[in-house]
Amino acid sequence: MHDETAAEAPLAGIQVVEMTMYVQGPTSGLTLASLGADVIKIEQVGQADYLRSFTSLFGVTFDERGQEWLYGSVNRNKRSLVLDIASEAGRPVFERLIGGADAFITNLRAAGLARYGADADTLLAINPQLVYCRGGGFGLRGELAEDLCQDTVGMAHAGFMDAIAPTDEPTYPPGALSDILTGSNMASAVMAGLIKRARTGKGCVVGTSQTQALLWLTSQAVGVAANVGQRMDRFDVSGAWNPLFTVYETADGWIALAVLQEAQWEGLAHAVGIESWLDDPRFATFEDVIANRDDFTPLFAEHMKTDTTEVWWRTIRGCGAWVSPVNRVTDIANNPDILANEYMVTFDDGFVGPPAMFDVDDFRGVRGGTADYGEHTDEILCELGYSDDEVLDLRVAGAVW
Repeated sequence: MHDETAAEAPLAGIQVVEMTMYVQGPTSGLTLASLGADVIKIEQVGQADYLRSFTSLFGVTFDERGQEWLYGSVNRNKRSLVLDIASEAGRPVFERLIGGADAFITNLRAAGLARYGADADTLLAINPQLVYCRGGGFGLRGELAEDLCQDTVGMAHAGFMDAIAPTDEPTYPPGALSDILTGSNMASAVMAGLIKRARTGKGCVVGTSQTQALLWLTSQAVGVAANVGQRMDRFDVSGAWNPLFTVYETADGWIALAVLQEAQWEGLAHAVGIESWLDDPRFATFEDVIANRDDFTPLFAEHMKTDTTEVWWRTIRGCGAWVSPVNRVTDIANNPDILANEYMVTFDDGFVGPPAMFDVDDFRGVRGGTADYGEHTDEILCELGYSDDEVLDLRVAGAVW
């Protein structure tokens, strides 16, 4: 991190130790690192993080550069320490590291953490001011707490596959959405824990699971089902309950509209040149449009095909209705409004992506690259007070790499 960036970073001076795998846990460290925390990711001796060697995902085959991106997409801005925390020589290094850390994050299962001596009770005994964060799958307590879980089955268990499906057939969106959401929430939990520590002077245990994160995301849909006994209508492009709260095909793409009030319908009608429809008793008011949606939808759909997405968007903006083009993911990196907000940037290593999950004053996220396996081992050991000879002894013992 550049000096000027470090000075502005909201989490500058916070040190985080990370023991994670795949996407959920690393996203937590990524979030904190993007805000300026010094995140030290521990990788196993002789076994680099599994995500470094993934060759394909969701139908995309990665070359070497693609593999670099995939790992870096959830691990950039971190330092890599290769350490055997359970070995006789490596354990004191781990304990010294924990003793000076502000937070520890992991998405390993409780049984494995206990075997490694990395459970909450053990680490809080070493450092009573530590914020200990664990990410889980189906839950952190109960019968399913130790069951294997990842993005696919997490979405299934929490009802997410059903909540977002356009039909009764479940759907699974690509991109590890559940893992990324849960990891982001883990980072928020760490920040809440740091605030609590500042108030009480004591460390604490925080965390979340995929189920908890997804129920929070779908709280309206789940709440309607739990409290009203009904489910919200599934999204149907051609048969929406409110035909002005959906998407329409244009001459060259799609556009999304959201109209919920009378004045918005009147403004939209004038903007798109169908103000004469307001004299039609079927469509005179917003309520009439909804009541006569079977007549309205095909007529409006044909009208929207008469011009391009760009023309309609420019025409409708400012009329009072909510509107946006339906952007394709392949176009996002070149979207001028997204670039103007620095929601997508080019990092130091040439990769492109979002630099942070929110802004703090003018801080727009750390723009660093991704560490090689064990790149910072010697540097971190030096910071912990180990001499060159002691580092060599640790390396000979197989405790570090």
